[in-house]
Amino acid sequence: MNGKLPSVPADTPQCQLKVMNAGFCRAKKSHILKGADKEEVWLPALFYLIEHPKYGKLLFDTGYSTRFFDVTTKFPFSIMQKLTPVRISTEENAGNQLKRLGIAPEEISIVLLSHLHVDHVGGVDGFPESTFYVNKQEWDYCRQSEWKLFRNGYIKKLFEQVAASALTLLDFEKNGLPYGPFPKTIDLFNDGSIILVPLPGHAVGQYGLMLNITKEERYFLVADSVYVKENYRKERAGSRLSRIAHHDPRRYRQQFSILRQVEEANPGLHLIPSHDPEAYIEFVKTKGISGGSGEARIDRREKN
Repeated sequence: MNGKLPSVPADTPQCQLKVMNAGFCRAKKSHILKGADKEEVWLPALFYLIEHPKYGKLLFDTGYSTRFFDVTTKFPFSIMQKLTPVRISTEENAGNQLKRLGIAPEEISIVLLSHLHVDHVGGVDGFPESTFYVNKQEWDYCRQSEWKLFRNGYIKKLFEQVAASALTLLDFEKNGLPYGPFPKTIDLFNDGSIILVPLPGHAVGQYGLMLNITKEERYFLVADSVYVKENYRKERAGSRLSRIAHHDPRRYRQQFSILRQVEEANPGLHLIPSHDPEAYIEFVKTKGISGGSGEARIDRREKN
């Protein structure tokens, strides 16, 4: 497979990207990367603020929120809190973080949800005036009872308040077009700036986001298609226990070679998994990144 992506035209609208984080969950390194040591680490739950010059501010995912504690107080949902202990404060909820940046909830026109697991939809209640974009396959799958969904890593109470009037379903099968090695993608604004890419396996309807800023700077937000970059670079998944979190472990592993080839074939592309501790250090602890103007850039040559 050729992982080469189309070049970014010079007139592509230059979006601004800020990588943020809402909460952490505790896991062993060996759980997310087979063969690693058993040291316990706190995995981030990254979410992303994107500002488009025409369409304004939007989010990709919302991370955890303190609502997680409210919905896991009773059995069987309390099992999730024991299996994946979570750490987050009220101040770290996505909506409150944005308010501290001077961004009101109503300024977020769109919230793109990569999938509906608890560590991606925790903050949806903070954006009552936003439109939520979900893969149709994911939304249809999540019409099941809360008990069946829970066995697959979902807690329905965290996203069931999204009204039909505030929902846009993405139909990749019907509307998707080829983009590089990906056969079915959606150009969100039809201007080449934001390309939504199906990445099934971890969740039935998971998708990632390709953010094209310039030909030298583009980002691929790959959600949970891998936990850490070492998964696809070493072609190594997590422990056997980690398979519980994946809808289809075989399709999950199939993403590894695709992501590796895309990274190798596109030197200006930066892949960011949502739970990679190194991504948290690079993009959040160093005050984030910003496209277009060049403000607050990170010199990747020193980081890689």
